[in-house]
Amino acid sequence: MKHRLAKSVGLSLLSPVIIGCILGLYYAFTLEGNGFSIFFNLLVSAIANAHIVGLTMAAFVVPGYLLMFKYAKVNYSGVLTLGLLGGAIFSYLLSATTGMAFVVNAMMSALAAGLFLFGLRQGLTTQSSHQ
Repeated sequence: MKHRLAKSVGLSLLSPVIIGCILGLYYAFTLEGNGFSIFFNLLVSAIANAHIVGLTMAAFVVPGYLLMFKYAKVNYSGVLTLGLLGGAIFSYLLSATTGMAFVVNAMMSALAAGLFLFGLRQGLTTQSSHQ
């Protein structure tokens, strides 16, 4: 269980890279100017805010999941909500209080919670196929 949980948390930390690439590609194609520079700046900006994702996973998502698991009441929408809520709280406290950066940080944390759940589900399916 601990190994699968650790792998899932590691997978969730890909969220800043995914969001940075998606936003970077979008703005590189839609804005005028040096597309590579725009892409690279947005990717680096998303990775620079990865601490929001890490704190959200440590303070909200993993403890919330473990509490739900303890009582056999794991609710995926609840875990995703914890990710969104944690991302919003830590974004407000540490980096951006309003604007697009606030929304991007909260969405990045919600995606991290989704990747965490995806990692747990993949661990379950591979584990059951080996038995």
